[in-house]
Amino acid sequence: MARANWTSMAFEKSIHDACCDGDLDWVRQCILDDPTSVDTDDQYNWRPIFHAGLHRRLEIVQLLIESGADVAAHNGDVLHYAGEVPDNKAIVELLVIHGALEAYARPTGDRSRQLLSALFIGHEARVRSLLALHPDLANRLDGRGDHPIHHAARNGDTDLVALLIAHTADVHARNQRGHTVLYCAAGHGHLDTVSLLLQSGADPRVQFTDDGKTILEWLQQYPDDSRFAGVAELLQAFMSE
Repeated sequence: MARANWTSMAFEKSIHDACCDGDLDWVRQCILDDPTSVDTDDQYNWRPIFHAGLHRRLEIVQLLIESGADVAAHNGDVLHYAGEVPDNKAIVELLVIHGALEAYARPTGDRSRQLLSALFIGHEARVRSLLALHPDLANRLDGRGDHPIHHAARNGDTDLVALLIAHTADVHARNQRGHTVLYCAAGHGHLDTVSLLLQSGADPRVQFTDDGKTILEWLQQYPDDSRFAGVAELLQAFMSE
């Protein structure tokens, strides 16, 4: 493609849009034209790598990292957006390797760092072994005020949530922002994790927002979000029993 055509296309598609679309060639051209574009914010303060991580664009995430993208930007939120997506562990592992965990979870010690790394990557055997050797890790707060179970629930890692519960993790725990474990799962559309938490004693009637909403009331603010339909039905059925 001629250079003139690439230039004219620049007015039609941003690097952020290209990351959403999975347009690897266009992302590469954007970086060639302006290497600093890897760290530009869009109108929502999202970096290109946020979009690529959320939309499971592994090759684009690799390219952005190789091109110097700051995975710690905005408190490492790229790990939040990539982590909540099912079947996205390859991208999550890249982000953990390159420093996003430190910015996002801010582990409070070496053992906590090792547990959280294994938790985000989904390395169940290592999580199991670390909890067996160091049971206190199951309820160890990280630097942002989350318990490990908040992260596992937010990421929809149901088996890891079950493992943490088996090692005395508190299903009623709130983080420093007042978020319950149930909210972390339900608010990201993780139906199986919500089911496990309800079976394990999590209370859907707890009011957790500043204006006193329960998790079902919070979900009802988003009637058109398909992620929440099954979760809302499950909560309604559970509360009617």
